[in-house]
Amino acid sequence: MNKSSDKEEGFALVTTTVIIAILLLSGISLMNYTVTIRKAGKSVQDEFNAVQLAEAGVQKTIFCLNETVGDNCGGTFGADYVGETGVDLGTGTFTTTLIGTSTIKTVTSVGTTPGGATKTVLAEISAEPDSDGAAFGYALQSGAGGAYLENGASVSGTLYANGDITCQTTGAIIDGDAYVSSSGGMIDDCTVNYDTHADKVIDSVVGGDAYYDTDISGSTVTGAQYPGSATPDTEELPDIDLAFWHQSAEVGGTITGDYAPADESTLGPKKINGDLIINNNIDVTITGPVWVVGDIITGNGCSFTLDSSFGRYSTAILADDPSDQANIGYIDLTNGTSIYGSGDPKSHLMFITTNTSISSTTPALNVANNASGAVFIATAGMLKLANNAGAKSLSAYQLFVSQNATVTYVESALADATFANSPGGVWRLGAGGWRQTD
Repeated sequence: MNKSSDKEEGFALVTTTVIIAILLLSGISLMNYTVTIRKAGKSVQDEFNAVQLAEAGVQKTIFCLNETVGDNCGGTFGADYVGETGVDLGTGTFTTTLIGTSTIKTVTSVGTTPGGATKTVLAEISAEPDSDGAAFGYALQSGAGGAYLENGASVSGTLYANGDITCQTTGAIIDGDAYVSSSGGMIDDCTVNYDTHADKVIDSVVGGDAYYDTDISGSTVTGAQYPGSATPDTEELPDIDLAFWHQSAEVGGTITGDYAPADESTLGPKKINGDLIINNNIDVTITGPVWVVGDIITGNGCSFTLDSSFGRYSTAILADDPSDQANIGYIDLTNGTSIYGSGDPKSHLMFITTNTSISSTTPALNVANNASGAVFIATAGMLKLANNAGAKSLSAYQLFVSQNATVTYVESALADATFANSPGGVWRLGAGGWRQTD
């Protein structure tokens, strides 16, 4: 017998047995791994489906809030919609609940799959329209071009200028405070019923206190005098988002060439590649923002009225040619042009021009005799308010207020005014979007 051969055969058998065991264990491990991966994949898919179900709940909430009939919304709809429980989509269910106000709500949507996975999504939804965000803190505000007020001009509110304020022999009245923020700037020949704030107050009548740096010559001051006062801080003009108004107007399409609407017609949202001409005795209802790539010219006895659907919201009529702001974009509102908001005291029409003219004979924005009732802005040029022309607020690089013109700033109406591109009332996903909470 060959003992060496027997040993070799024994070793071979052991080796084979070990290899078979290793292979068997590897197979079992691979099988377990595959099962685990499949389970994990199924779990991930189940969770993904749950998220999709929760998102579907948010979308249905928006749909039902905008509905005008009760079909397919669980019994409630529109402003009365309160959410739903156990809505079946075949791949699972969702349950939604709502909290919030009449214009902003938070919806909680829970999606549940047949496999038992649940995911919760919170979303902010809003019925408020997109807005510019421009704010108006003063009756009149000017840039470095300053302000000039003729005899009989009347400002009810504060006048804030980054250049000199000059009046015509104290015949103009500022029934509020007056500020000049430029170094060495002055208030000259004005009647200011409240306080003055400028480095120099010259030949003026001050009903309140006078804050000045170096000079108060020729002035009468009823209140206290504070020489050596610091120059007031510069106040930027209202920040108008031109791109926002461009995009908002273009939503309604474009009119090519000059446009003269008929009497009792509607206008907006709309872009006009030409002039907007409102002829004598034409009344127009504004139903959205208007962007005029040309001039705006009105005749006698015409009117602009913001559609009543805007409620407390306001909107804009813009004259702006980005390629030629030196020569295009004039606004000339002539005798008897009436301007109205929606009927709500917080609602206004805002006229904006980007024209750069600072000529008093051809101002960028001219509001003539008896034109009334709006917010007017000349972002880079002169705004001239002529005899008896009323306004709620004026902002311009340079202001010229003619004889007997009046500006009446009502803080409660303008301080929180919202200049929007639509009336609102349509529910959509809010700026905060949605987030998964588990």
